[in-house]
Amino acid sequence: LKDELTLRKLSIASEASKLVKPGDVVLIDGGEVTTYLAETLVDKRDITVITNAMAVLETLRNQPDIALISTGGLLRHESQTLTGPTTEIVLRELRADRLFLAVTGVSLDFGLSHTNLAEVNVKQAMIRAAREVILLADHTKFEQESVVQVAPISIVHKVITDNALPASIRLDLTKL
Repeated sequence: LKDELTLRKLSIASEASKLVKPGDVVLIDGGEVTTYLAETLVDKRDITVITNAMAVLETLRNQPDIALISTGGLLRHESQTLTGPTTEIVLRELRADRLFLAVTGVSLDFGLSHTNLAEVNVKQAMIRAAREVILLADHTKFEQESVVQVAPISIVHKVITDNALPASIRLDLTKL
């Protein structure tokens, strides 16, 4: 099951990478699926990546055709992401074409949610910095509610998920 879920996340990342074109400025959130996205971007040219995720920074740090911007901030060891006021201040000064966002819960009622308040504040700052919000979430994230709300689902412009998402949820998302 874990291998199958990994394959699904790799597929989500692959689809997401197709949206990144030369000249784009993209924000990449922390998470397993966003790390896979970074791996698919290695061969892209003339893009700028802004991230708070150590795994994304590590994956892309030796790519001369990718401008890489770290948000800075306090390292949260559990998730290997940079958080805190420094990160939020930096994100206020930046603008991205699109944000690839990862959360731990997605529900139609509670919206997008996550487990850690410091990370939620950064995710909210990322949303404000992006012209387009693209949610990367496998089917296990849907109909889940985590501790802290990140934003209502209506802020999402596109959802990239796997084919195991029930049709009823797909229909509800399409209506939104």
